[in-house]
Amino acid sequence: MAGMSADPRQSISAAPGGSAKQVQADKYGSFFIADSEFAISVSALHEIVNEPEEISPVPLAPPFMLGLFNLRGMIIPVIELRKLLEFPEDKDPGPRKVAIIEHGEHCIGLLFDRTGEVLNGKGVARVDFRPNGEGIKDVVVDGVLKFDSGERLVQILDPHELLNLEQLPRADNTSGRETVKQSRGKKLACVSFQTGHTTCAVDLRYVKEVRTVPKLEQSLLTGGNVIGTTNLRGVILPIIDFRGFMGDEAKFTLGATVPKDRRMLVIETAEGPVGLMVFSIDSILPYFKDEILPFAKLALPRGDLVDGCLLDKNDQIVMMLDPAKLSTEPSFLAAAKSCQEVFPPEEVDDEVAELEARAKRRTFIKFTFDRKFALDTSHVSEVINRPQELLEPPFSLSFVEGILNLRGELITLFNPRLLYGLPPAPGRNQKVLIFKHGQQKFGILVDTVDEIIITTENRVVELKSMDQQSTSKSISEDVTGCLQHSNSDGVFETIMILDTKALVDRCFHAA
Repeated sequence: MAGMSADPRQSISAAPGGSAKQVQADKYGSFFIADSEFAISVSALHEIVNEPEEISPVPLAPPFMLGLFNLRGMIIPVIELRKLLEFPEDKDPGPRKVAIIEHGEHCIGLLFDRTGEVLNGKGVARVDFRPNGEGIKDVVVDGVLKFDSGERLVQILDPHELLNLEQLPRADNTSGRETVKQSRGKKLACVSFQTGHTTCAVDLRYVKEVRTVPKLEQSLLTGGNVIGTTNLRGVILPIIDFRGFMGDEAKFTLGATVPKDRRMLVIETAEGPVGLMVFSIDSILPYFKDEILPFAKLALPRGDLVDGCLLDKNDQIVMMLDPAKLSTEPSFLAAAKSCQEVFPPEEVDDEVAELEARAKRRTFIKFTFDRKFALDTSHVSEVINRPQELLEPPFSLSFVEGILNLRGELITLFNPRLLYGLPPAPGRNQKVLIFKHGQQKFGILVDTVDEIIITTENRVVELKSMDQQSTSKSISEDVTGCLQHSNSDGVFETIMILDTKALVDRCFHAA
């Protein structure tokens, strides 16, 4: 951006005395990219904050957009001015700042190197530019202010053009600034997952099942984002590469072997079920509807499916998907319909089907420590990654892994492997299931969270409770029931349902 005086876009209006035109009294906030100084009108400058530690990426965002961050309940898209204005990369950046630009209901953040000062434009010569269509910087740089007889040039950024950049999300944060006294309604739960570069979530009520991606069969239906079909308990359903569907360039290659850690969300459409292949399942997040932060416009390839943003336990931004739009997505309907026509569902006894329909639906989290277990999701408040740091407890019990600080709440973390005399876990990429016992919360450290099983009451076998004061380390004494479920290979397996009350009672007795 050097050599501004020779820029062919300049349009200098002669003022009295032959100088450049004088602008009205106005104030500007200035900042620097390398040694170049820029300014923006203070009327559009909301505030300046430190560079956020965590910025959530957005799929297919332009190179100059870093992602989104949470500023006191407002979702702010962040633009890196260095890339936008085509400056070379700073290989050793120091602490940077973000200028929050506001116009009407929309906000964006501009990441720059360091702050300058507040400039008074009154009586200062200004050179306006006429865009010549040579790129983004040609549009967003509106002109230049000349100070000290032209020895100091400050380039002016146009906030309106910045807010109207293509592919830029514009957050509608009006609702985040208004305090409305209303009932929060029922507390809900959603499952969060990785699509590749982005964390998404969908309400658990609209998910039929979450499981490891089973063996895929290639068929005439394969093509586009449909990567194959699978047999799920007698029903053939299409499997869709959700990352590719959402517009990510890194699509799954047809015919490739699906990695074992990939997960599948099964949702129901009017034409039948479909499976959405995602990278991994992150957590079960509790939320209220008023915690979903809305967007007026989200410039994603499939932004129409995004209902808003939810903040997880670490204030990370999660894209909340609209389940109604997912279930009516035309490409899903077409894939499901074709699958049902080519592979008609197996005949099911009408009496059995009626009993299944009447049975109460139950949702379980399937997890592993030494063997497979399950917990009813109604007993689990959330699932988190094992914290890197735990507080040392003021007592010495071998089965207490430590105390975790969860948003200011201290929670004792039990290690069931140590409690039941099992060998230690092979790795440290473990999960923590948070559950409530009475008025207190506890955590169970597990090896993996494998899938979410959605079944019916009649498929769950209850067991009589055992003597909870037993000094035996047998896990079977702390099991309250079992359920039958087919694994990724289609083989039915019996999964024990862990009794958290029995587990806590055992811990108290051992202490």
